[in-house]
Amino acid sequence: MELTVGQVAHAYDRSERLVQLALRSGALAGHRTIGRVTTMDDIAARAWSRSLAHGRPWTPDVRDAALDLLSDGHTNRLAASERSRLKARLSSLTARDIAHAAGGLGTWARYRGDALDASMRIGPSAVDAATLGIVPGEGWLTFIQTDNLDRFELEYDVALDADGNLGVVQRPSIDERTARILLDTYLFGDARQSAAAASALDERRP
Repeated sequence: MELTVGQVAHAYDRSERLVQLALRSGALAGHRTIGRVTTMDDIAARAWSRSLAHGRPWTPDVRDAALDLLSDGHTNRLAASERSRLKARLSSLTARDIAHAAGGLGTWARYRGDALDASMRIGPSAVDAATLGIVPGEGWLTFIQTDNLDRFELEYDVALDADGNLGVVQRPSIDERTARILLDTYLFGDARQSAAAASALDERRP
């Protein structure tokens, strides 16, 4: 669904100014711009609202170390003292805090097209629903990742569409870590999926 700045502000009880700033900074992915008016799709708006928190985002190294720790309990990406501080910090963070610190939605676009290779799937389309206590099932919207949205549009038969069935996040490389899948499920999933993923992330904190 295509939304205006005013509609997003009303839906999530935020000021239009905050929504406009999020669009300008890239924290909220715009769908299209007509004149001076930028719209966004409803999934992007929802993911943005779920990652609204205070504090500065992590650097890429700290983000990856945090996702390592939340996935399997250890990481070699930071010095010992930095790892200790990060573990202590993670112990008090909610899923919203983690989503914000990890960069929120990131570079995103929504398309209409064919569902693609399962190896590209993320979040609600990749999570093991049974482990979250959710009845497994295919949703109508598929979430995937690519390393380049421009090339993705050229290689696949897709068209930009705010009501489309493909939500695509651009990332440098495929990330199949458990914490990344849970974090994406928290950001993109429906209310039940998001709540279950948030609870699973809480259980994984050091």
